Amino acid sequence: MNCLEFRQLKLSDPDCISEEASLHQSGCPECARFEREIHELDASVHMALTVAVPEGFAAKVLLNQSLQAHPRRPKRWYWMSMAASFFFAVVLFQWSPAETLDEEIITHLDHEAHQVHGNSGDISEDEVRNVLFAVGGDIDHSLGSVTYASICLIDDMLVAHFVVKDGKETYTLIVIPQEIDENMPFQTRHWRGLIVPHPTGSLAVIASTQTESIPDFLQVAKRYGASIKRATI
Repeated sequence: MNCLEFRQLKLSDPDCISEEASLHQSGCPECARFEREIHELDASVHMALTVAVPEGFAAKVLLNQSLQAHPRRPKRWYWMSMAASFFFAVVLFQWSPAETLDEEIITHLDHEAHQVHGNSGDISEDEVRNVLFAVGGDIDHSLGSVTYASICLIDDMLVAHFVVKDGKETYTLIVIPQEIDENMPFQTRHWRGLIVPHPTGSLAVIASTQTESIPDFLQVAKRYGASIKRATI
């Protein structure tokens, strides 16, 4: 079990204690900390409903939500993710040195227990569409096997965060409203990936460094990028 699989397991079932997960946790201090933080998340989400937000912040989120045109009522996890985003944006609202987009994504992936509350398992196309609508996107055709979907907050931006299975490979996709001019490759101890321009703003494709082979991120980004389009109002 690698770090990505461990975090997916804990996000979908925080109380699950398998032999494989316990073995990974015992040798990975960051994932052990992640598990502790996940258990604190549910209580924090409930607190979100009583926290006063900074002036103008709610308007920014409502503007993103105004792009929604889907008639189905979003499920409970969708609104819980919004509440979590509100709470942690307020708690962490302070000045900090500016990060580049790739650094912000890496920070988010390394500390996603602070910012993510989503749905794991067999994700339907309707659920994928609901998440994309929040960032001004929509499905052009299926993303394939989606095992995780969430609306997250990265540097005051709502982003759509997915995990997809492609054969033996697992990729994280993040759809970002921020536009970029050129491709941005990156690699850290745990992650490697590529951010590319996209009609919705930009698209990040990320894989764990523990994967057996190094994927052609540009081709992967083109393939999944073609499945996502800008939402029409």
